[in-house]
Amino acid sequence: MRLRGDSGLTDTANCYRKAQLTSLKVGGLEVGVSGFNEIIEKGLEVMDNPDDEIKGVLLGEMKARNYVPGSAQDEYMRSLWTEYKKARSQRREQLEMSYKGIPREAIPWFPKVDEKRCSGCSSCVEFCTQSVFSFDGKSHVIKPYNCIVGNSSCRSFCPEKAITFPTTAELKDTLTKLKEKLRAGA
Repeated sequence: MRLRGDSGLTDTANCYRKAQLTSLKVGGLEVGVSGFNEIIEKGLEVMDNPDDEIKGVLLGEMKARNYVPGSAQDEYMRSLWTEYKKARSQRREQLEMSYKGIPREAIPWFPKVDEKRCSGCSSCVEFCTQSVFSFDGKSHVIKPYNCIVGNSSCRSFCPEKAITFPTTAELKDTLTKLKEKLRAGA
């Protein structure tokens, strides 16, 4: 026989962590949004994709974490898109500001193609608007410093995963060291 208050059950209050709740103005009303920061971050992961694709990611993430009535979907998307564009603008400024004043040729940010893995599909050549690649049956990097610092979108278009970039941590470390050199006049 159990005593009152001794149910034998364990406390489950700390078994899981709730996603952070943030509000969003939807159709003039403040609406609680679970996982708001994670939703925005998922959009930022694909910020170099076309807007329609980004909107699809944002809406999918929103629906995965929150109930979005079909009749209000467009309103949710408008509000979410407004907040996303603010975050995207801030992220782009962070990337740009981190290398302003540093000669582009001093920054080792560009793709490398593993010729053994490259299947010759030319997806990277077709995707890249900066003319970084050439193609002669295989893709080659011919203008590495045309690559936009911090942008590695071409990597996601390679079905063979033959394109690599330095890590973001390596980029930040390099930029910090280069800034220090510039300040010191070296």
